[in-house]
Amino acid sequence: MRCGALLALLALASTSSAQPRFPAWTEHVELDIVQTFDRQARLVGELRIPASEREQLPAVVIVNSSPGFDGRSAFYAAGLNQAGIASFEVDMFQGRGIAPWIVANMPHAFQGLRWLARHSRIDGARVGIMGVSYGGQVAMLAASDEIVRTYAEPGQRYAAHLANYPQCWQLRRARAAVDKHYKPTFFDTVTGRPVHVLVGDRDGYGSLATCREFLDALPSATRASFAMTVYEGATFGWDYLYSSASYEASADRGRGGMVTATADSEVARKSREFAVSYFAHHLAAP
Repeated sequence: MRCGALLALLALASTSSAQPRFPAWTEHVELDIVQTFDRQARLVGELRIPASEREQLPAVVIVNSSPGFDGRSAFYAAGLNQAGIASFEVDMFQGRGIAPWIVANMPHAFQGLRWLARHSRIDGARVGIMGVSYGGQVAMLAASDEIVRTYAEPGQRYAAHLANYPQCWQLRRARAAVDKHYKPTFFDTVTGRPVHVLVGDRDGYGSLATCREFLDALPSATRASFAMTVYEGATFGWDYLYSSASYEASADRGRGGMVTATADSEVARKSREFAVSYFAHHLAAP
């Protein structure tokens, strides 16, 4: 852990040792979505604000994958909250399954940011986004300058992005111009805020290879905003509560195949520690 990140983490966490002026609270949130491909779209989430001496706190939007609230987002939210960072776990799918293209969920991502930026306890300039699997792809696409101009309010953008085992082949399609919903210009320019990918070298979706391909294909100025950490021996879904194996249509670059998800508490611990350190550093007060 870098010294600056550690100092930021300690500074944020120190608020919990004193008698807080502002007690912890949990808030259930339901938002109707505008600018959407789906007229019945909604965003349902849970905002958790840790007890703190500070009136306003940084926050992280945590985007689930297709199962919705399955314990993974709560795992990261707990670590962030302990470090004095608010968490906003969101379900974009509402039991209806994932959208056929990631762009369909960008209104959800930016309406969540818009809502947080107006919250009295949240510093709207210090909001990050992270996601797992499909949610990781949402977090990455939210860094596109073109997407921000389309869906965000003027001047609003995420301050940092973290993606756990995203299927980067779907984002690679944007650069290849093979899908009308993914413009080849999406990643020509980005917001300049950091984007980090966490992936295992035994990922059955092929995330490691396709994320490397995606990063290598980026323009040099864009590539500077991206970084990747590889966990040796980790499969897809290392932070699940239970291991599983199933056929997945989107595996192997969309050709389909069996995917094993091995729950690994040690890798999960490392990835949560990384997430907390990463956001403590990038969301620290100037």
